[in-house]
Amino acid sequence: MSAVDPRLDWTVGRHGVPYKDWGTVKVTSGSDSWVRDVGNGGPYSPKKNAHEAASGSEQVAGGWAPTQQNSVRIHLFRYADLLLLLAEAQVEQGDLAGALVNVNLVRARAGVTAQGCGFRSDATIGSPVQTSYPQCANDARIAVPINDPKITWATYRVNPYPAFPSQAYAREAVRTERRVELAMEGQRFFDLRRWGLAYAAPILNGYTKTGIGGRAEPTFVAYKASAEDFTSRHLLYPLPNLQITLSKVNGQNRLTQNPGW
Repeated sequence: MSAVDPRLDWTVGRHGVPYKDWGTVKVTSGSDSWVRDVGNGGPYSPKKNAHEAASGSEQVAGGWAPTQQNSVRIHLFRYADLLLLLAEAQVEQGDLAGALVNVNLVRARAGVTAQGCGFRSDATIGSPVQTSYPQCANDARIAVPINDPKITWATYRVNPYPAFPSQAYAREAVRTERRVELAMEGQRFFDLRRWGLAYAAPILNGYTKTGIGGRAEPTFVAYKASAEDFTSRHLLYPLPNLQITLSKVNGQNRLTQNPGW
């Protein structure tokens, strides 16, 4: 079994892996699938914005997507985000040793715990977990050490970088770390845009056009077929025309529209 970063199973639910304390994810074509339309939505379920069942806080009525009105606390600015932004600046200033320290601080924390059994003693949640993983009977722990012997659905590993041999290597390491650490937190698009057109365009256009990541999205999600290519104008938002009009002093606009808009 290939080792994976434990943050994978803190970020998304995937087939056969316990999902907090909600049981094991099942991705099939049957009525008990966790994904309503696998062909459209893909085989994974978001995890960071979901309650633990034991919290008793999950909305049980109000629509087909009860998590729309949950009370999960959202970190507006995380310490890991700060460390990785600092590391990014250090790389650009040539301080590879400083960047290495900060990236490894994030990786050290990520290597402490992984998804545990999350067993619940009931027919719908507890039994499937115990059936798939008998060793999980009565083990309600959601977070366990990454080498806990009861984990048999994955081999988890995240090690510190021994060194950053070059600026290019360090830059890509920091960017990869942000992608993994901050996944599903709304940061990725803005990171890509900040890193510039040459970096962002192949990824964003590849996602909507050419199948980067494993599949061409317009084949599965029809509206993406008309998606506009990411170009230089998308590096900045357009300014509202009203604000440009209101900026006039003596008939002259003090604000000018961003290029391409």
